[in-house]
Amino acid sequence: MNTYLTSCFVKVIAEKGQDVFLKAGTPPRMRLGGQVVVLPLKALSGEEIRELADELLDSRQKEILQKNRSVDFGFSFHEKNCRFRANAFFQQGDISLVFRLLWKGIPDFEELRLPPVLKKVALEKSGIILIGGAVSSGKTTTVAAMLRTMNENVSKHILTIEDPVEYLHEDKQCLIQQREIGQDAKSFSSALKYMVRQSPDVIVIGEMRDAESFNFALSAAEVGRLVISTVHAQSAGQVFDRVLGFFPPSEREAALRYFAANISCIMVQKLLTAKDGKTLVPAVEVLLGNYTIKQLILDKKIDKIPQAIRNAHEEGMQTMDQSILGLWKAGLISQETAIAASPSPEDIQALMKGIRIGQDTKILGG
Repeated sequence: MNTYLTSCFVKVIAEKGQDVFLKAGTPPRMRLGGQVVVLPLKALSGEEIRELADELLDSRQKEILQKNRSVDFGFSFHEKNCRFRANAFFQQGDISLVFRLLWKGIPDFEELRLPPVLKKVALEKSGIILIGGAVSSGKTTTVAAMLRTMNENVSKHILTIEDPVEYLHEDKQCLIQQREIGQDAKSFSSALKYMVRQSPDVIVIGEMRDAESFNFALSAAEVGRLVISTVHAQSAGQVFDRVLGFFPPSEREAALRYFAANISCIMVQKLLTAKDGKTLVPAVEVLLGNYTIKQLILDKKIDKIPQAIRNAHEEGMQTMDQSILGLWKAGLISQETAIAASPSPEDIQALMKGIRIGQDTKILGG
């Protein structure tokens, strides 16, 4: 590993940062909590960064970079026994590099501060689990924690399709096979085509991106597989909007019906800056596919799902506001952070004052 990169990576690991940014002609920077700060290292020239990229990328990735002007890749940083997800891209004719530090090893739900109900969800035998959130909200890390739980508790064949592979799993109780697009499969489409013949019990699709991948997930769940994937969405309601948006209007009702029948869990997460200004903590919305939720989906009453989630808190469900409020009450985040992150700032301020909201429990039939 290049000594300059080693210095950058050692610094970001020591400071518990998230990203390293390299741009020609300016000192490297690190994302630390909610800030992007300068690292005490010299600026690199465009040629020096190009040489770094040449060291990190294989011939296939270099070809993609030249063709698409951007490429994703992952690699292990053996000096500290951890991995980075990275992207190389052109800007103003020079190459820039961005590195995302992944957890050292495979994290568990306790380390990630995720709701304990997710351990039960991860051990479901079949169905569809969707992890939603914005870019860099920790979706892939949550999926990795789910696979760790399976690997430690059940004996299954797990098959993943990723672009790129981020966390590397060792076989324990499970046999885990990880396929990287470009290296092990030409495309998501070609990988999905033969997946059922590979006899998986659990299928992980790196990202739910189109009708083809969602139809595959539905079909696999229908025949008893557990399918886990991620989707870009800020709430459970947006997950439904996103999924239905994959389909033409004439096919949406059927897609919704099959989704309702097979939904196991939708989890949406945000990473919030803790009071120390450095640590990130997750705020998490959890929807479980119980009878009420499935009936609301079938009746197309998606707008009533938040109330149903609030009413089922004892089952392990929670809205984003309930999660954010819990983080604030625990002293992990500031009031300002909580209000800024809330999808309903006025509601969460009322909750902070002890005012109960949304107590109408009439969900179905009204």
